[in-house]
Amino acid sequence: MLMQLFAGSAGPAHDSALDGALQASFDAWSVQDGQISIPRETASRLLQIRAEHAALVFELGKAQAGRLRLCDVLKQGSSLSMWWCSLLYERHPKVTPVLYEVYRLRAAELVMLERGCTALETRGLAGPANQALAAMCRRRGWPFKAHEEADASAGKSRLRKAYEKTPAPLRTLARFGWWLWKVRRHLKGPVTLPPSGQPTGTIATYFPNIDAKLAGEGVFRSRYWESLHDALAEEAGAGKPPAVRWLFVHFPSPQGSLAQCRQWIDGFRRTRQSGVSFNYLEEFLSASDILQGWLRYARLALASLRAQREARSRFRLAGSELDLWPLLGPDFAESFRGWRCLERVLQQKGIENYVAQAGPQRWWTFPLENCPWERMLTHAVHERRAGPVLGAQHSTIRPTDFRYFDDPRTWTDPETLPFQPDRVAGNGESACSQWRAAGVPERRLGQIEALRYLYLAGQEKAKIDGRPRHLLVVTSFFKDETEAHLQLLAEAEEQGLLADFDVTVKPHPYLPVEARLRELLGERAERFAFSTVPVAEALASCPLVWASNSTTVALEAAVKGLPVMVMQPSGDFDLCPLQDVPGLPRTSSLQDLKEALATAAPLELDPNYLRLDTTLARWREMLGLKQA
Repeated sequence: MLMQLFAGSAGPAHDSALDGALQASFDAWSVQDGQISIPRETASRLLQIRAEHAALVFELGKAQAGRLRLCDVLKQGSSLSMWWCSLLYERHPKVTPVLYEVYRLRAAELVMLERGCTALETRGLAGPANQALAAMCRRRGWPFKAHEEADASAGKSRLRKAYEKTPAPLRTLARFGWWLWKVRRHLKGPVTLPPSGQPTGTIATYFPNIDAKLAGEGVFRSRYWESLHDALAEEAGAGKPPAVRWLFVHFPSPQGSLAQCRQWIDGFRRTRQSGVSFNYLEEFLSASDILQGWLRYARLALASLRAQREARSRFRLAGSELDLWPLLGPDFAESFRGWRCLERVLQQKGIENYVAQAGPQRWWTFPLENCPWERMLTHAVHERRAGPVLGAQHSTIRPTDFRYFDDPRTWTDPETLPFQPDRVAGNGESACSQWRAAGVPERRLGQIEALRYLYLAGQEKAKIDGRPRHLLVVTSFFKDETEAHLQLLAEAEEQGLLADFDVTVKPHPYLPVEARLRELLGERAERFAFSTVPVAEALASCPLVWASNSTTVALEAAVKGLPVMVMQPSGDFDLCPLQDVPGLPRTSSLQDLKEALATAAPLELDPNYLRLDTTLARWREMLGLKQA
């Protein structure tokens, strides 16, 4: 049987379609009867492909590349291989958006095998996808033909196209100059940690995302750690700084420039109300460290060029004949010859220098997302036997958060075990059950209170009388899904679907939307209110909540008993934190929205979804703090 796989405007009713051919859409969720939706097939096979993907990046690291394993080739002076800190191993669907194409291609291959297809034609797919499919058909002895091949760079700006065509080392040099100006001139090192009269713990976290008003008074209150600050201060006693050292990871934020962040941190150091020390990891880099980082980067670049000759032939999932190198090759280059490589080399050195200075700690913890810097910190602490490492879940875990799910062998293999936390702490049964199913050992898995959501503890469910008249539109941190949401919002307003609602738009603090809505709606946007208040305050009016795909405000609204509807992703993985909750309305068209506005109702959540105990009994036990 022939499969015809079409994408974009190359629809199924093309003149050359053959009778009896299996027709499949590469990007449409809704298709005609008898046709296949590859996005639907991808969603239904997600856990299988995710496991294959985790196994691939684990086994690639162990694969021979000449006389050495690939992970050994990519050490170059460090005991932690850069392979385990690469984009390829990280598997973040937003940092590496090509992963959605990889998963769809694998789903298409599985459909062909199950349906007995032995020939393939494609229409409208981009070159790298066709190369992967052509290799699959060649190995399986199937005829293959590509029609109307799409331009993989379509939609990209000229600057972006030029940037991607520039050799990775030249891009690195340009980005390094940017780093010197934007970061290094504000964060010069090396610094020396102040002494402490008592044993300390270290919390590594992103900065800012803080209470700015308190910061102006010299008090550090992180939105990541919330009431844990109170428990730490309580243990220290009145007039004493909490026995904690804060290590900050820089993240650009509209809340404050890096210069402003330095002013806040200087204030924290002067008052010593919130801890013993406050430092960015870059402050532990000397000029000599930066030079040594460049030398290691150069060795990694040369080693990766040699290693990729053998490695590129191994970019295939287990049981698959797809050649994934055309899709993932650019990430290989960026990881070991691009700016990501140098950036992570410098991060690693800063972290190692901090761990050496700080010495043994009562504990080390961070908001667990399985990012490369977390592996660097965990590895450095374990290498120096400097205390237990506790990875604490901050927000939610969705099945498509791939970097949370390592291959189970990483928990027993001597090469990878040192970068795994001693304890993985989930903030409820939802996260723990997912980790347990993915192979995290039970002896390392536990629960802690959900710091971010504790304001929901003890609240009565919202009382909804009839359909709410207030619509709260909550947009995302990610530009693509926010743009899709804003466009549907604008269409709905123009069509009069929102006439009966008072509409408030609450953007993510890192991505303002007011100007974009005014572009889309002109004067019509004047009737919308725009809010920057905390989520708790925004939900207090008991609105109907319409959330972008990935925002966790949808979860908070559901816990409060509010009606919720969430955008369906288009051309991307589903990152909705409520995607498995029955009855959740999903919106992607005016018709979907019309139905959702009429039917949205409070959702039934598992009562153990989040652990909401304001005494922080689990946190206190894990960190050895006195109980409340």
